[in-house]
Formats: sequence, C-alpha cells, structure tokens
Amino acid sequence: MLRHIMAWTVVILAVAGIAGGLGFYKYSEIKTAIAAGEATPEPVESVLSTRSREGQWSAVTRAIGTVVALRQLEVKNEIAGAISEIGFTSGAIVEKGDLLVQFDTRQEQAALAAAEADARLAKLTLDRREGLRGSAAFSAQELDRSREEFNAATARARNLEVIVDKKRITAPFRARVGITNWQPGAYLDAGTLIVTLQGTAADAYVDFSLPQDSAVAIRPGTVVTLSGPAVPGGETTAKIIAEDNSADGSNRSIRFRAAAAGFGEKLRPGTFVDVIVRTSEPRTAVMVPLASVRRSPNGQHVFVLVEENGKLRARQRTVQTGAVQGDDIAIEKGLAAGELIAASGSFKLREGLLVDAGMPAPAPSTDVGVN
Repeated sequence: MLRHIMAWTVVILAVAGIAGGLGFYKYSEIKTAIAAGEATPEPVESVLSTRSREGQWSAVTRAIGTVVALRQLEVKNEIAGAISEIGFTSGAIVEKGDLLVQFDTRQEQAALAAAEADARLAKLTLDRREGLRGSAAFSAQELDRSREEFNAATARARNLEVIVDKKRITAPFRARVGITNWQPGAYLDAGTLIVTLQGTAADAYVDFSLPQDSAVAIRPGTVVTLSGPAVPGGETTAKIIAEDNSADGSNRSIRFRAAAAGFGEKLRPGTFVDVIVRTSEPRTAVMVPLASVRRSPNGQHVFVLVEENGKLRARQRTVQTGAVQGDDIAIEKGLAAGELIAASGSFKLREGLLVDAGMPAPAPSTDVGVN
C-alpha cells in the first residue's frame, strides 16, 4: 500500500515539474515578445491631409445636348421631274438665292407660251368688246364672256409660271449644303430628299432633355453650363430660350433649347456636348476632397486626424454626403468645418493608426456641386 502511494506521489511530482517548466518557458517567451514589441516602433502611414471648409453648392443635373443650327432645312422637290442642272457642290457654302437644282421645264415652258398667247388673244377680244360700247353691235353678255375668258387665260398662264418657278429650287438662306449623290438626268418623284442645308450663323442652339422631376425648376432664361472636348475652351455658358409644350410620351422628359454664342462657327450641327443644369438654389455645406471619403458596408466615412499625446492618429467618422463637384464632395452631416482629415492615401488607414500627415492637400473648392 505504501509502495503504491509513493509511486503516485512520484508521478504527480513529475507532472507538476513538467507543467512548471513549460509555464516558465512560455512566460519567458511572452516576456521576450513583449520586450521585442516595445522595442519595435509603432507602424505609421503617410497620407496627405486637408481641412474641411464651408462652401456653396447647388443640386445640379447633367444631360447630353445636341448642337442645332439656327436655321436648317431639308430640300425636297414639290413637283416630280428630271434634273437638268445641279448648282452646288457637296459640302460647299451657298448664298441666299443661289441655284440648288433646276428641273427640266421644256414642256412647261411650251405650255406657258401657248397660255400667254391665249391670254393676249383674249385681251384683244376684250378690248374690241369694250370699244363697241354705245353702238348697236354692243352686247353686255358678250363683253362679260370676253372678260372671263381673258381672266381664265391669264390664270392658266400664271399657273404654268408657278410650276416653272417651282422646278427651280434656290437657297433660302446662307448655308452649308450636305452630301448628295443626285446627278443631272435623274428623275425624282415629288417629295424626294435632294440635300440638307445647315445655316452658317455665328451662334447655334443646344437641345437637351431633362426628367420631369428635374425640369420643374428650369425655365427660359436659366443659364446652363456647356462642357466637353468639342466646346471651345472646354467650358462655356448658354441661356435657355425655350421649353417644349409637353413631355415626351415615351420617357416623360422635357425638351429644352439653349442659345450658345459662337457655336455656329466652331461646332457642326449634331455635335454632342455635356449640359450641366442647376436645379436648386446655392446653400452652405462642408466641402472635402472626394478622395477622402471611403465606403464600407456600414456606410460612408472619413478619417479625422486627431492629435493624441503629441501624435496624429486616424479616427473613423461616419458621414452623410451630398453633391459632388469635380474632385470635391459636400458633407451634409457628421463633419464640421475646419477639421483635419486624411485626403489622398486615406484608403491605407484604419481606426487608431498613427499617421504622418505630410504636406496638406489642396483645400476643396466652393463651387456648386453635382448630384
């Protein structure tokens, strides 16, 4: 019995010794790790910083506008016939009154000559009847018949003159003509498109459409911004001069027309430009660089740089954003003006991380924003 007890005692002491040795070894490891950690400097991330500031912004919307000439026309023939002469070159400039297309009028000219002869004969007969007034051979009925025959002959001649005139098509205004493939000798049915004319005025229109909700605040006289690679100088303004009288039946949008100075000389009709339209009055908001706003499953946030014990640390701040203007964004809730925040490089930060702010980023602009 005593031998059995002593054996178990030896086992217990051995186990305790092993456990104590392992504990001491682990304690030494932890102590060494703590010492190494204290000796290792805290990680630091470098970012560009900026201060939030107050700015003015307005809710605006964007649309695609189309440049339209002040005067444009599709030239079509009213009367069928064969082309005898084309007076323009595709793509050329024509002046008002210049010949565009002459149709063959030989048949009409012959008929006109006969009608004019009938009119002259009817006039002679009418004059003779008038000369018989007061004589026994005078007849009021014959005089009336001669007068109406003269009027009918004159009307037939005038009708043929109109037909001959309609077969000669001239430019109604100074314009650049489009491309055509018609040649002399071609027979055209009535209503055939011959060529298009685009007026060459200095100015032009820009047509664009807005959703009915955005169009509520837009009226003739509203100034819009036009931008894009095709716009002279990259950006300019134009004034809305007209709005359509009804919404589009397919998408319920409203069509507007703005007058753009200088576009007629520098942009071809049909060119697309960006249209930026302000849909609300300017109001004050906190503005920050767009790059400073981060997005996560919990919403949008910025990293505010807070000085703690003489060092800058990143503190995550949830914010509510508003309009965007270029590289800036409005903060409607969650941030005050004047706070130091991380701008470029904020994607590297996390809560509590030590930060080297470096050179401050450019302050955000105070221009209007874009929804």
